[in-house]
Amino acid sequence: MARFSPAHIALYQAHYATVTPRMRPPRGLPLLEETAAAIWATSVLDYGCGPVANLAAFMGLPVINYDPAVPAYAAEPGPADVVVCMHVLEHVEPECVTAVLLHLWGLTRKAALVMVSCQPSTKVLPDGSPWHSFIKPPRWWAETLEALALPGTCEALPVDRPGLEYGCLLRRKAW
Repeated sequence: MARFSPAHIALYQAHYATVTPRMRPPRGLPLLEETAAAIWATSVLDYGCGPVANLAAFMGLPVINYDPAVPAYAAEPGPADVVVCMHVLEHVEPECVTAVLLHLWGLTRKAALVMVSCQPSTKVLPDGSPWHSFIKPPRWWAETLEALALPGTCEALPVDRPGLEYGCLLRRKAW
C-alpha cells in the first residue's frame, strides 16, 4: 500500500518552494509536553513536519522530523515514544489514508497526538487541486482513529473549532 504518489509529493514540494515558512509554537504544544511527561517519553516524531520542522525548536525532547515532501526530512523515520501528527492527514491522497494511518501507528511506541481539519481549505496546490485533499467529518475520524488503538485508549481532545477539526490522543495501552 502506497503512502503517497510521486505526483502528490511533487505538488507539495512545488508549494513549499514558493512560501516563506514561519517559525511559531505548534498549537498543541502544551498538551504534547503534558503527554510526554506523563508517559516518560524520551523521543518525539513530528509526522508531516513541513519545511519549518518547528516542533524541534520548542520541544524539550529530541524530535525526529519526517515529511516525505521535504527532502531534508524525507528519510524513513524510526519509532518514537510520542508521534505528533498535527493538521497533516487532510493533505493525504484519499487512496493512501489507510496506509498513512497504519504507518503512523506503527511508528508509535506509547502515544500519538493527532489533529485533523474536517473542512475544505480555500488554498490550492500549484496545479489547482485542493489544499485539503481528504475531508471527513469529526465522527469519521473518531471511529477510524479509535480502530487503531485498544478499546478505551483513544481520548478525544478539545479543539479550537468544534465540528471543523478533530483531535485525539491515541495510546498503546491504558494509563
